[in-house]
Amino acid sequence: MTIIIEHPTPLDVAIRRVALRPGIRALRAPLWPLFPLGLPGGYITIAYATSHQLKRQRLNGGAEIVTSAWLGWIVHRAVKLVVERERPHERGRRRRFDSWPSGHTTGATALALTMARVLYRERVITKRQAIAIATGVPLVMGAYRIIADEHWTTDVMGGWAVGTAIAAMVAAPYMRARGPRVRRVRRRSAA
Repeated sequence: MTIIIEHPTPLDVAIRRVALRPGIRALRAPLWPLFPLGLPGGYITIAYATSHQLKRQRLNGGAEIVTSAWLGWIVHRAVKLVVERERPHERGRRRRFDSWPSGHTTGATALALTMARVLYRERVITKRQAIAIATGVPLVMGAYRIIADEHWTTDVMGGWAVGTAIAAMVAAPYMRARGPRVRRVRRRSAA
């Protein structure tokens, strides 16, 4: 069974119109280094390197980080087997029908959310840094995919949703195993 998404939404068309303006389009070149990082070889490598560093410091969560990166790739590929949607088309480029969800955005979101949670939980980074990673990485990767004219806005939104679901699924067992990190204070009985 194949699900075919035939037309871009009005939101997709409006945001693409803005992304194709010369001032925004000029951002393609400086954002290009994000391309290899959003490929499985980029974000899965980052996951393994982070996991290795955690292990060296005798900290937990490395397996969850690696799992989220692999699932980011596997799940988005599986979805693309059943969902067919044409990517934005420019003259001179071949037509592609593997637009939804954005794989770069799915993988980056799954990894960023999981990594931020684990690194904060293991006290490697501050809460502010965790929030910056968890929000900044997916937003920048998604914006890049739209500005590069590789995906529609709703493809990126789909990548955020799928990546978030993966991160939540991977985090659940980790959070249960680690338990709450709230110190309990004994109350003194009134004498």
